[in-house]
Amino acid sequence: MSTGSDILEPLYPYLAQVQSLASPYLSQLETVAAPLIQDAQLRVADLRELATPYLGPLFEYAERVEDALPTFSYPIAYIAAAAIVLHVANYNLTAQLEYHTRIFTKIFRSPAVYLYALYLIASALVRDHYVMQAVEGDVNSYILFSKDAAKLIGHTLITFGVLLNLWTLKALGIKGMYNGDSFGHLMDAPVSGGPYSFFHDPQYVGTTLALLGYAVKCQSWTGYVLTAVLYATFWISVKFVEGPHMNRIYANKGKKATAAQGSKKTPRKKFD
Repeated sequence: MSTGSDILEPLYPYLAQVQSLASPYLSQLETVAAPLIQDAQLRVADLRELATPYLGPLFEYAERVEDALPTFSYPIAYIAAAAIVLHVANYNLTAQLEYHTRIFTKIFRSPAVYLYALYLIASALVRDHYVMQAVEGDVNSYILFSKDAAKLIGHTLITFGVLLNLWTLKALGIKGMYNGDSFGHLMDAPVSGGPYSFFHDPQYVGTTLALLGYAVKCQSWTGYVLTAVLYATFWISVKFVEGPHMNRIYANKGKKATAAQGSKKTPRKKFD
């Protein structure tokens, strides 16, 4: 049975050359990073001990949900790639459906956007379930770093990606983060501060970096391929679907505002 990494087989000779050229620099990096790795491991252990009483019940619930998800006979890498694409298609289609029909608002009324946010989070968790299965089933398929260095780099990327997403959530709020524009919750002006000072779409950058970090941590070819699939899917969405949809929403807002101003009658002057 073929695996998701078979398509990369022609690239192996070139990647071997890249690894050979990079080896001296990676060795230096590992030497410099060794004390940092040891310190980070101690800090992670302390943090894990403190967080376990609080996160334990959450992880148990997540495991029960994970066990309830269906399994497939197809190669898991293909299922994971499909889950990535379907999640993005899901939030684009449902956002446009809400914008044109207000179906979710009609059904759920004022809490609609918050329930919709929970729905998108659940959709993302399903995607992550299959992605993690694919990556964990392909551990050490392409080793670039020592085990400790891979963990350090991977955890750093994952942490940065997660924190970037949380920063984006703080900047946008729940409504801004989860397609609130399609529910009629329009912003007065585009957000330009916070993470948007550095990235055009920070939430997508954060998600991509987190997956890249997981691929590095597991040293998985499938992880690298799925990271590329994720990035490409986000790029296509922003360029051809999500971006134009947002432009139409705010263009219509501008037209309505202009029409409203033009319809106002000029008050007559009162003469004494």
